[in-house]
Amino acid sequence: MSKTKTAIFSTSLLNILMNAGIVPVMSILASEIPNADPSALKFTLSISSIFFVIFGLSASFLERLLPRKKLLLIGLLLYAAGGMGGGLVNSVSGLLISRAFLGIGGGICIPLTNAYIADLFDGEERRKTIGQSLFAANLGAMVLPLIGTWLAQLNWRLGFLIYLVAIIAFVLSWKFLPDLQLELEPSGKPRRLFYFSGPVVWAAAIYFFVMVLFAALPSNFSLFVAEEKLGSASLAAWHSTFSTLSAMVISPLFPQIFQMLKKWMIPIGFLICGAGFFVLAQLNGIWASFAGNVLIGASLGLLHPLFPYMAMQGTPREHSSSAQALVTSGFRLGVFVSPFFFLLANSILDFSSIRGEFLLSALLFGIGVIVSGAVLSNLVRRPVNTSRI
Repeated sequence: MSKTKTAIFSTSLLNILMNAGIVPVMSILASEIPNADPSALKFTLSISSIFFVIFGLSASFLERLLPRKKLLLIGLLLYAAGGMGGGLVNSVSGLLISRAFLGIGGGICIPLTNAYIADLFDGEERRKTIGQSLFAANLGAMVLPLIGTWLAQLNWRLGFLIYLVAIIAFVLSWKFLPDLQLELEPSGKPRRLFYFSGPVVWAAAIYFFVMVLFAALPSNFSLFVAEEKLGSASLAAWHSTFSTLSAMVISPLFPQIFQMLKKWMIPIGFLICGAGFFVLAQLNGIWASFAGNVLIGASLGLLHPLFPYMAMQGTPREHSSSAQALVTSGFRLGVFVSPFFFLLANSILDFSSIRGEFLLSALLFGIGVIVSGAVLSNLVRRPVNTSRI
């Protein structure tokens, strides 16, 4: 593996770690931080996402002010400061501020990392690199939260030390990433701040839909384990780890799976994810919890690499950072909207337990399977250009 890829992968793992690093210790934080009720803690996930979106969408503008590599390094430092800063606070408001800085850093560095993949690789090598970057991300999201949970059980403040990994990414990026020059439009004019095309808009929109529903799992799972009396925070971390493990196993196979399934990856991914939520909602016991997490993780192993890849296809090099910022913003905006969506759903449907949220996610993913399958079936009956997908 080249040194450039190593640097890219070290930054890629920060995307999933943004929330994966704090979710397993939610129940510990609820007992350690004054006034940290479960509903308030859910918004620590949301606030990092909204700041991610704001600064992610500013990526093209910021690249006009600073070279890409320098901007990436600044983002990594902000990410590290915001992540580790969570261990220095004494209140929910302090935790929200630190998570906001984490989101700012992630919004700057993560879209730029995907833009590096778009700019430096093409064809099969691009698909391979996307799959490998998700493998690295899932490996980090599997191992680091377990370490963080173990540290948090010693002292909850120590759990935030896992965000030190951003400093490692900073060093690798500083040493091995090229400093790509800002490119102009073919006409010689400054490039547009936002690049909209069919694949980019659809990738961002579908990513948003997936994350609104998926976020019901990480934001609730440690609380679900406690509610169902399945075990401790460590058990929640282990089950989340197996979810990440299944995604990690699937993601390196992205080039081969994409060649087989093409557009059908979307309804198949929806089907598997919906099945995982249905198992969590309807079945009891540790093994049902395990099976549901594995199914949901496998679906994300299919879908996570697909959406950035959709946005790369047919996007000119000068617009790669803008396109990736829009797609990753769809991801994070979905995470931000998710708790509000489920709070509204709960006010209407009056869920008696967290299982209600899981069942709603399963139902909506099922609808997504039907709608996306019908749309794709209609497209298959007509000749279309698939080179941009």
